[in-house]
Amino acid sequence: MLPHQIADHLGGLGVELDKAVKAMGEYEVVAVDAEGDFKVKYARVFREAAGSVEDRKQIAILDCDAEWRIWGKAAGLVRLQREHIRALHARIDVGRTLASTVRAEVSLARSGVTP
Repeated sequence: MLPHQIADHLGGLGVELDKAVKAMGEYEVVAVDAEGDFKVKYARVFREAAGSVEDRKQIAILDCDAEWRIWGKAAGLVRLQREHIRALHARIDVGRTLASTVRAEVSLARSGVTP
């Protein structure tokens, strides 16, 4: 890879990282809202249900299944995006290492020394 290709690639990764971080913020908002929706509905259903504590828990779980699944999927999306961001950081680090290696090779070539 040529130095300008490495720089272009690192620039593209930087743009992708910015987008991923912005998306992460949006996903976190959705996950927090979904968690709140689940917990509020669970509390309401639990409080209004009749029977033993365990019966009321089970009634609330059954009645809040859709909200629980939405929350779980939103939380999963946050975890997935977090891993995507980690992968982008790793790719950027590899690109920096590659750029450093190319710079060293160019410097060595200019000095007239052959490896």
